[in-house]
Amino acid sequence: MQPIQMRRINQVFEDKKIEDIPGTIVLELQSINFDSMVKPGMQIGITVGSRGIRNIQTIIRTIIEEVKKRGAKPFIITAMGSHGGATAEGQRKVLEKYDFTEASMGVPIKATMDVVELGTLDNGLTVYFDKIAYESDGIIAVNRVKVHTGFKSNIESGLHKILAVGLGNHKGASLVHALGVKGLKDYMVEFADVILNKAPILCGIGILENAYDETYRIVAAAPDDFKKVDTELLRECKAILPHLPVRHIDILIVQEMGKNISGTGMDTNIVGGILEYDPEEYTPPQIKRIIVLDLTDETAGNALGIGRADLITRRVYDRLDLNATYTNTITATFLERAKIPIVMDTEKEAFEVALKTIWNLPGTTPRVMIIKNTLRLDELYVSEPIWEEIDDRPNVKATGDWIPLTFDSNEQLQLKL
Repeated sequence: MQPIQMRRINQVFEDKKIEDIPGTIVLELQSINFDSMVKPGMQIGITVGSRGIRNIQTIIRTIIEEVKKRGAKPFIITAMGSHGGATAEGQRKVLEKYDFTEASMGVPIKATMDVVELGTLDNGLTVYFDKIAYESDGIIAVNRVKVHTGFKSNIESGLHKILAVGLGNHKGASLVHALGVKGLKDYMVEFADVILNKAPILCGIGILENAYDETYRIVAAAPDDFKKVDTELLRECKAILPHLPVRHIDILIVQEMGKNISGTGMDTNIVGGILEYDPEEYTPPQIKRIIVLDLTDETAGNALGIGRADLITRRVYDRLDLNATYTNTITATFLERAKIPIVMDTEKEAFEVALKTIWNLPGTTPRVMIIKNTLRLDELYVSEPIWEEIDDRPNVKATGDWIPLTFDSNEQLQLKL
């Protein structure tokens, strides 16, 4: 078979971004009367989760400075449920991957798996909350608002989730996830409501990113406005969400996956795998084979979501931290997302197996796509059949000539993004 010809393309998405992040945060905090919330001497925790959020260091540093200006004593508190192997030390190490240390941030970083009980829902489920956060004088919840990887609703990932799951620690996160999609979709907000009523939540900072992973909007919210901010930012997120240029793909090659890319390593909103949705709102892609070439350094071996792939390289397999992956996956309760795909020694072998198993008629040119990860969909490679489908779209531009899909002497893919 002749080498498959590939072309590098650009997808053009909404590219508006915030130029002055510190200034925006200052104005947003003023809009919710931050001065009345913060008093001198108060111990105030600022949440940082395990997701890779663009400009998060700048955002957190600005909030720290605003707290200090008012005479209070800020600290960073880990808010990532069961991530980091469900240990305080493991969660500190996750933050270190994002350059969050006490030296770099100039404030203490506190982590614990201890929780307090704040009450129960009408169905009898106990609401757990981080002990350090509860004993503080105030908590500022900071999180990116985005579509969830398991369900569709008016509120998905955002401020409610950082409270119910992130600050629920392992025990709370496990309980929220215990009822699967229903627990997340129906009960996560109820858990957060109890927390908002009984824990010292000062305010929230909701972050929205554009398709280029840049900071698009930052909105401060008083506790009574968490629902409004989560709902409005999610609606806007769905309107600007990046996507693959076609629905039907024979082979999708994903160069890297990890928790800093998505909670499921590869965003299921992009590659498919959403468990509950309205067909009128979301149409999943039809991908015959997904190949994953590597894990990100930031994910520290946590490969939750690897079960969405069909083939992985030996490099991916060798970098797996099964304890971190299984702890996170069992907490999330979606066990299929941690199933190990077929492991091939090289990238070339993985691609050859994929080619043999896509059930195309002989002589059919396969629909192949290469992406860096599911956050970076502005630049990708596509084969000829895909290009023929999209070449007349105004938001798609070719950025190179046709290049054969080939492998080097180490059987590694030569076309990389």
